[in-house]
Amino acid sequence: MGQTASNPVLSTLRLFKSEYDAHVFDKKCPAHVCKNLLTYSIEAELCRKCGLCARNCPTSAITGVLGKEVYVIDPAKCIRCGACMTACRFGAVLRG
Repeated sequence: MGQTASNPVLSTLRLFKSEYDAHVFDKKCPAHVCKNLLTYSIEAELCRKCGLCARNCPTSAITGVLGKEVYVIDPAKCIRCGACMTACRFGAVLRG
């Protein structure tokens, strides 16, 4: 390969510069495929306080009071598995 070994990297840097910038500088993955760069949150206006997200969280990273309090995701405990998003029937769990 020799001198052409760097061509794939140089091509992707040229064609997908915004993707690289988002990953390196913003610590975000626009394609939502890099698990370590994902964040999950619960939209308060959409949360019905049903607790489905909390019941399906394998690490108990979601807290709230059933029927009384909007649920919240603790990012330190969250393993970014997406179980909460799948469980929520109201679209309240957002991935960013």
